[in-house]
Amino acid sequence: MSEEWKAFVSDTRTACKYGAECYQKNPDHHNQYKHPPQLKAKLNQRKNNRFKPYNRERKPTDGTKARHNDVQDIEVDSEDSKVDKATPSTAQIDDDSTNKCAQESTDVKIPKYLVKSDSVTFYDKDTDADIIKDCFLMEMPEDFFQFYKCLQEDTENVEKLLSSVNLQLIGPYELFLGKLPKLEDKDLYLIHWRFFFDPPEFLAVLKKKGKSEFHIGYYRDDPQEKPVFLAKNDSSANYTITPVAENIFGAVYWFLQNEKKTSPFVSISCQKLMDKVKKWAEQHNFSIEEYNMKKRIQQIVCRTFNNAGIVVPYNKKTQLGYRKLVESDADIKKMFKQLKEAKSHAEKDKILSELQPVITYASIAMDECDFGTGLEVGIALFCSGLPELQTSALKNLEVAYSLLGREAFSKIIQMHVKYRRKGPDMSVVGTD
Repeated sequence: MSEEWKAFVSDTRTACKYGAECYQKNPDHHNQYKHPPQLKAKLNQRKNNRFKPYNRERKPTDGTKARHNDVQDIEVDSEDSKVDKATPSTAQIDDDSTNKCAQESTDVKIPKYLVKSDSVTFYDKDTDADIIKDCFLMEMPEDFFQFYKCLQEDTENVEKLLSSVNLQLIGPYELFLGKLPKLEDKDLYLIHWRFFFDPPEFLAVLKKKGKSEFHIGYYRDDPQEKPVFLAKNDSSANYTITPVAENIFGAVYWFLQNEKKTSPFVSISCQKLMDKVKKWAEQHNFSIEEYNMKKRIQQIVCRTFNNAGIVVPYNKKTQLGYRKLVESDADIKKMFKQLKEAKSHAEKDKILSELQPVITYASIAMDECDFGTGLEVGIALFCSGLPELQTSALKNLEVAYSLLGREAFSKIIQMHVKYRRKGPDMSVVGTD
């Protein structure tokens, strides 16, 4: 045993739980914990190859918590900086076990319907609307309920009315239709009508009738807060979440305007419903104007791959809460494209190793209370839709949501990744 190791063993201080993998630079941390001798060589290498430290406050903001005992400085150069790809990670994606796990998860064939229709009963349409929160883990806003009342005003057949303009009520609205199933496994509600690219923040309530994957839903930054806007997505085309209106009246009015232009056979029906929606909205003080993105830009800390942006606690003075990824969105998208087109395991491994630093330093950022960075990288990996990155997407999003106190979103992403499906019919109930 070398002298260095003898000194390490006889040291009475507590050993750092990260051992030789520790990336902390703060002297107080190294004074409090002992580290293996081989860490010194790694620290010297990183000092020469990586970044300059942030000047940031070392205390997390109120209501937040760190995964590591200390909140330290991460070294940063510039947003164009390249990282040391040999640096160990707390969230590896290119190790054999992770790749194997990601591959195995895609080998399991997920049935089109997770529950047989003949094995369930349905909630009565007059059931207390509080059941919606119990099922979907989120409260619906006032405009959600008012819109259904608006549809009921002149007809008992709401479904027929919407079908005449190529729309269909889904998800939470099925309670009022008597079509919301009573599921033994309540977690399945979290993916009931959840489309392939829908992040946990997005809850679909309307879709275009038929085989279309176009849908409209409420988007919120926090499951315990009111929705920020209504958005649209067509999961057959892309992962883009596009804000439409501040409430469902504005979102439906926008849809009817466009449907009237593109589908002449339903133009008369569209105009009638537009008049109805506009009148009800005016009477109940709901705006039908399109969403103003300037409001969103002022709130978000960064744009995301799905274009919705993220809102997290952020202190501009101390820069605590979010830091940029170590690669640009353009470079990450390029790597996703290369991974998708890779024809061999060797090619995939090479690209995964290039992606590794993005995951590594997002993990370090979360350790240091920049939770927004973990959320950003998790959304990016999720938007790739690639099976090789699905496990990593889940890990990063689970941790980010947990640290941000958004537990409902964490449950949703767990279920979504487990049963992630493609197609226009995302109900969990049906017949195969």
